[in-house]
Amino acid sequence: MNIRFDEIIFHYFEDTEYTLEAVPFGLTNTTKILEIHGQRFIVRIYNRHLKTIDGIELECEVTAFLESTPSSFQVPRFHRTIDGQNYLILEDGTLAAITTFLEGTVPQLSSVDKSKKFGQLVGEFSTRMQGFPIGKQAYRGVSFTKMYEIHPLATRQSIKSFYENLPFALSVSKVAFYQRMITEIESSELHLEMLPQQLVHHDLLIYNLLTQNEEITGVLDFDFMGMDAAFMEFTISFNHVVQESQGSMEMIGSFIQGYGRERKHSLLEFVYLPLLTKIYYIAVLHFYIGQHYAGATIEHNFTFMIEQFERNMNWLEKHNLRIQELLNIYLV
Repeated sequence: MNIRFDEIIFHYFEDTEYTLEAVPFGLTNTTKILEIHGQRFIVRIYNRHLKTIDGIELECEVTAFLESTPSSFQVPRFHRTIDGQNYLILEDGTLAAITTFLEGTVPQLSSVDKSKKFGQLVGEFSTRMQGFPIGKQAYRGVSFTKMYEIHPLATRQSIKSFYENLPFALSVSKVAFYQRMITEIESSELHLEMLPQQLVHHDLLIYNLLTQNEEITGVLDFDFMGMDAAFMEFTISFNHVVQESQGSMEMIGSFIQGYGRERKHSLLEFVYLPLLTKIYYIAVLHFYIGQHYAGATIEHNFTFMIEQFERNMNWLEKHNLRIQELLNIYLV
C-alpha cells in the first residue's frame, strides 16, 4: 500500500523526503498523515465503490465555497498537484487526493455548554450551505431519501439477500423492527418533496469535528454530501445528541437552543422529524450492508446502529411532544 502512497506523493511534491503515519480515523477510505518540509497533510485513497469523479468534484466545490465564506470553522482544502489538479485518478480508476491537515481534537459532548456549541456549529454549517450555488443539471450527491442508492452494492435484492442469509447473529425482533420501519417509511403520507432542499453533510457527528481551546474549529469528512431535505442535517445531529447524552433532555434542549441561534425552520419541517429519523438510520444500515458486500467487516457498526435506531425511535415517541415544543420555541 505504501507504494501507492509514494506514487500519489510523487505527483504533488518533487522532494521525496517525507514520512507517513497512520490515522485513528478513515473507516471508509485509506488515509495517512504526510509530513514533508515541516508541514503536515492528509493523503487519501478513496473507496472505489463510493467516490466517483462527480463526487470528488462536488467535494472540491463545497470545501472551496466554505473556505471562501466567513465561518467559525475551517474545512480541509484540496492541495493542487504539480500540474494543477485537485485530485488524481490512479491506474485502476481509484481516486486519490492530498488535503490540508487541520489541528485539533475530537470535541466531547460532556456538558450543556458543549452541546449548545455543537448545535450552533450544525446550525451555522446548514446556514452556510443554504448559500451554495448548485445548478439544476449539476451532480447533487445522493439523498438519504434514496435508501436503495446509498451504496452501489446495496440494492433492494442484495439487501433482501442480506437479511435472508445474515452473516452474523441478529435477533428476530431486530429484523422485524427494521422491516416495520421500512414499511412505515414507504407508507407515510408525508411528502418529502414539500420540504426545503439543500446540500447536506449527512455526517455532522462529533467524530467529524475538531476542537481547540474548547471551541469547534474544524469540519471534516464530506464523503456523504448530497442534496436532501434541509432539516435532515438537524435530524442527524439531533439523534447523535440523543445517543451521546443517553436521552438527557437538558443536553438535547441546549443543542436545539444552540442550533436555533444560527438556523431557523418552518413548522411544516418539524412534523417530519420522526420520518427523517427513520430514513437516516435506514440509509446508514443500507450503507453498512453495501460495505459488507464490498468485503468489510460490519457486525459491530451494524448492530450498534440498529440498536441505536430502535432506542432513539422509542425515545422520540415518548418525548415527541416536548421536542416539538422546543423546536417551536427556538427554531421558528
